[in-house]
Amino acid sequence: MFDFSWNMLTYFPPGISTYSESLDDLFRLVYWISAAIFVLVQIVLVTFIFKYRTRPGHKSIYHHGNNVVEFVWTLAPTVLFAGLGLYSDEMWKVMKYSSRVPSPDVEIDVVGQAFNWNVRYPGGDGILGKRHARYRTAQNLFGIDPTDVHGKDDIVLTGEFNLPINKNVVVHLSSVDVLHSYFLPNFRIKQDAVPGSWIDVWFNGTKPGKYELACAELCGSGHYAMRGVLNMQSDADFATWMDAKITAKKAILAAQAANPQPEVATPAPSSAPPAGEHGSSH
Repeated sequence: MFDFSWNMLTYFPPGISTYSESLDDLFRLVYWISAAIFVLVQIVLVTFIFKYRTRPGHKSIYHHGNNVVEFVWTLAPTVLFAGLGLYSDEMWKVMKYSSRVPSPDVEIDVVGQAFNWNVRYPGGDGILGKRHARYRTAQNLFGIDPTDVHGKDDIVLTGEFNLPINKNVVVHLSSVDVLHSYFLPNFRIKQDAVPGSWIDVWFNGTKPGKYELACAELCGSGHYAMRGVLNMQSDADFATWMDAKITAKKAILAAQAANPQPEVATPAPSSAPPAGEHGSSH
């Protein structure tokens, strides 16, 4: 990667993911190329203004065109953009290609909803239950299959995200209403959450602390308030937090078992799932 010692991008929040540094290098490269082109264009513009200004005794000469000049200014941007594409290709593959998503140490579902972020963690069994759009209701935003035993102990939270550092985290991302954008500035992640689709996002955070989770897609009148906090913790702190959530969920399930409610009929499964939906989060 390029090493740029003169860094004007100090307004960026600190990058704390395993691939944030390479993305910052790409941004700096594009930044300085753009700055150099801007300066060059301004120099040429000012030179032509003075050299070819109106003066007594000088007559304008009109040219139909210059094939060499036109070829050069067509070829130069083509080479530049192709070069940037080749340079960034590996970064894009690492971040976006499903074949390059590493084996997850932690796996969660995240659903955008105007104007909140909702997260689902696997419960005590460590397995996310099956989900499908046919089961989605206002009380079941993730569409958790009520007949799947693995889904009964899953932990669903709103606006509260805790994850361990130095672990591969895979987020299964979707939306229940409109387009949202899952934006973690410190991790250099911005991925649209699309209704009816589940998109995998992965990252590995390297520094503990509290970080902003925002929506970067104008999603309605409350868009400004669609924020969450991602708390990156050590393994021990995350395990303690997770154990507390699992214990609380077990208490809820025990209370429900002691006082069962009448079962609500669930929709019959269709012969084929709608496009973009899956019966399982795996």
